[in-house]
Amino acid sequence: MITVTLVSLLHRLAPRFPVYAPSLLLPLLDAHQGDLWLPAIKGTDLTALHQHGRPHQVLASLASGWCDFATSEGGDIPELDALASYDEEMMDNLLMYWSNPAKINSPITDNLFELRREVVDEAHGAKLASAWEQQQQARFEQIMQGGQAGRAQLCFVEVESAYWLRQRLSETPGVTLVAPTLA
Repeated sequence: MITVTLVSLLHRLAPRFPVYAPSLLLPLLDAHQGDLWLPAIKGTDLTALHQHGRPHQVLASLASGWCDFATSEGGDIPELDALASYDEEMMDNLLMYWSNPAKINSPITDNLFELRREVVDEAHGAKLASAWEQQQQARFEQIMQGGQAGRAQLCFVEVESAYWLRQRLSETPGVTLVAPTLA
């Protein structure tokens, strides 16, 4: 049995959501006895995790499949306008919904980001979608390899991508997916 604790990181979104302070994540590091995985991204939450000094492994990059939050003043491409509109509404909803840290690692948050990814794929096409899937699969395989050695896995991932791994890990026989407890 492989135990995986998956924790969402806000990275670029962190300044907008002070309810999810990086200091909330540090006790997870102290309590964990297995492998630690971090993405190769920047953000105040990642800086705090790195400064903690715990050895870690680096997750596969999502860069070639990544799509930042969109802004648009209206243009010639309806799909990009739809993405910008979705992103604006989503941010407004998250500002209301993320009133406590537990909600950031919730199924509702995962659903919002999964729906966003569908809009991203529609706006940007199959090449970006394929890269996203391949990179997510590479992360999944990294985590599973670590788990095969019998060590618990603590994985910090971008909130935008957590839904994919949570779904895949929860469907995998022999994996126990643990929700983080943030005090």
